[in-house]
Amino acid sequence: MSEIETLREIVKKVDERLEDKDMVRELAMKSSRAIRRISKNVIQDIHRDKDKEISLKDAQEEINKLKSIIEGHPELHHSGFLRNGYQEYAEAHILLSISEGKKPKTPEELDITPSAYVLGLADVVGELRRMILDSLTEEDIKRAKKLHEKMEDVKDMIMDFDYPNAIVPIRNKQDTARALVEKTRGDIANSVRNEKLTEKMDELMDELE
Repeated sequence: MSEIETLREIVKKVDERLEDKDMVRELAMKSSRAIRRISKNVIQDIHRDKDKEISLKDAQEEINKLKSIIEGHPELHHSGFLRNGYQEYAEAHILLSISEGKKPKTPEELDITPSAYVLGLADVVGELRRMILDSLTEEDIKRAKKLHEKMEDVKDMIMDFDYPNAIVPIRNKQDTARALVEKTRGDIANSVRNEKLTEKMDELMDELE
């Protein structure tokens, strides 16, 4: 076999491996999108106080499916599109643990990467703000204050991470979390002032009567 023929055989095998990798990547992307979709549904169910167990089970099954898809392709495990799915899954689990006062699961227990876990944790700040605004709408300032304390705790946790974007791209999320915590503090303060003003007006009306 000549050098050209040998090279042609090598290139053919390389093409076959790349084609296989491309097929695996497409399947993995589809699975990751499914994990994101299911995890978003879990988050919505948390806010609506609906049952989340079925969706969480579906998400875990999709995680297992994804792992089987990328088996033999470890380089895909840390790819950005997979991290997005893991991140949403982590966010759902962490938010559920905070809202229900349960022990949070570790990245190892969730079978996801540490960086995805941290990014999911950062996104929890925004979901806690949503819960706080719902509480303020219902005039439950006490619950809003408790949630804000947890919101600050989560913000403080993620602020401790100082790594390059190649390790964990969290800087933008840190800035967003800091801004959301401060904005929410202002929202609570306004609600407290409004509540006190309402109480004074009620007292004044009682005196006038």
